[in-house]
Amino acid sequence: MSKDRKSTKLIVILKDDPYSSAAMDTIEGINAELTSSLKGTVLEKAKFGAAGPSSTTYDTNKAQLKSFNSTAIIVIIGVFIVLLFVIRSFWPAVYIIVSLVISYYVAMTATNIVTDKIIGADGVSSFVPFFSFIIIITVGVDYSIFLMMRYKELGELSPSKAIVQAAKHIGGVVISAMVILGGTFATLVPSGLVLLIELAVAVIVGLVVLCFILLPMLLPALLAMPEALRMKRKSAARQVSTESRTA
Repeated sequence: MSKDRKSTKLIVILKDDPYSSAAMDTIEGINAELTSSLKGTVLEKAKFGAAGPSSTTYDTNKAQLKSFNSTAIIVIIGVFIVLLFVIRSFWPAVYIIVSLVISYYVAMTATNIVTDKIIGADGVSSFVPFFSFIIIITVGVDYSIFLMMRYKELGELSPSKAIVQAAKHIGGVVISAMVILGGTFATLVPSGLVLLIELAVAVIVGLVVLCFILLPMLLPALLAMPEALRMKRKSAARQVSTESRTA
């Protein structure tokens, strides 16, 4: 206790790595225990808090998560507005945003697996989600705009045929750009730094999923879906009409 006996310090030595996820859980538990223990006592209004490397890392991660969530919302809204101006169509812009978000989450899932199973680290570095999100979204939007601008030029065709032709014309350019960018990030792997390896894995996986699965498969399927539904309804209506005349 301090000399004036108005403050006290408890030294807690963690059994886990001070920067591990287990240590972060311990710090969160300490904070929660202090809050609940002091509530309703004469020390309820006392100032308290945890210090040290684990607590600093915990506070930093928490602040970064809050900042990331707000930044992600701003980026998605901004990208969506840009897509509306460029594409001038609501649902294709929504489909592109969905594709980009899916590619990001797939990339982070793969990064978590690589970090845990291959690298052997306790968790993905707190900086990786933010930077990988920005890179995947911005690069993916460029690729998507290339595809959709070509799609708009083929307006005389049906949506299903137009998106297939657009993918044929733009696919080579998009894949070439993805290979170059992916190769650039792949050079970070031999560095041996966990942060750079995780960032490289996240970006490469995100771009591969986006360029080989989502843009050439999911996006065309979503664009062609309204046309397919209309044809199905017309076919059902014709069948009903034929059955009525037969009756």
